[in-house]
Amino acid sequence: MTEIAVVILSFNGRDTTLRCLRTVAAQEGVDFGVLLWDNGSTDGTAEAVRDEFPDTIVHAHRSNLGVAGGRNAAADMAIERLEPGYLLFLDNDLELRKGFIRAMRRPFDGDECLAQTQAKLLFSHDPERLNDGGGCRIQFWLGRTQPVGYGETDRGQYDRPARCVAGGGAMMVRADVFRRLGGFDEVFSPTGPEDLDFSLRAYGAGYHAVFVPEAAGYHTPSHTRPVGYGPVLRVSHWAEFCRRHAGPAQRLGFLLIGAPLMYARTRIALWLRSRGTGTRPELD
Repeated sequence: MTEIAVVILSFNGRDTTLRCLRTVAAQEGVDFGVLLWDNGSTDGTAEAVRDEFPDTIVHAHRSNLGVAGGRNAAADMAIERLEPGYLLFLDNDLELRKGFIRAMRRPFDGDECLAQTQAKLLFSHDPERLNDGGGCRIQFWLGRTQPVGYGETDRGQYDRPARCVAGGGAMMVRADVFRRLGGFDEVFSPTGPEDLDFSLRAYGAGYHAVFVPEAAGYHTPSHTRPVGYGPVLRVSHWAEFCRRHAGPAQRLGFLLIGAPLMYARTRIALWLRSRGTGTRPELD
């Protein structure tokens, strides 16, 4: 039995994943185990992790289950193998500061209604700038999300704990709450916004999430859209997200304004990708 199960998803990111795991292995002062779920990689990720981190549970899946499916399957395995009280979901392109896991765990003491904690993230390439300074802001009607403080110089302006909508890339959750709410909803496969949906469902069930600025890490944005994740699927996912969580005016605004804009943005992004043009990673 382990207090915390660290769950990391990977797909063809061997060197990135190894860098992340080195910073996880350096964490102290808390009881945790690590499970890496490899989502059908062909670059030797699983073998490299087994060689360097023999205590890590490694599952090399034969296919890519997407983000929600992969995290759910990994969480099920972690709960079965490690019996944790908490699940810490980490993107494999993170590098953690010392004390990260301990800081993420601490706020749960004495607050039975706290379901999730969310970390503070800075850009790896520009560590003075914020990638996430307090969870996610959601513009339902435009089909857009953006982390609090995104791109701002970190002057400590967000260094106070605050309630938030937590993203799944650096998030700890009570294992029993995760199971009670059914994990991430795979209707949003292959990617997004299953993490925001989970956080809002937790709020609806009487829980809340808290931003923990003491838990800091560095992020190398590497969001990609899988084959088949085109404009129609993106619009349908956001329409379902709005149906669940947005108010009537926001839903109408998305139908009239956001959906056409999202469709057009996605078509343009796919066209640019087909021409090999680099674009800034999307924030949804």
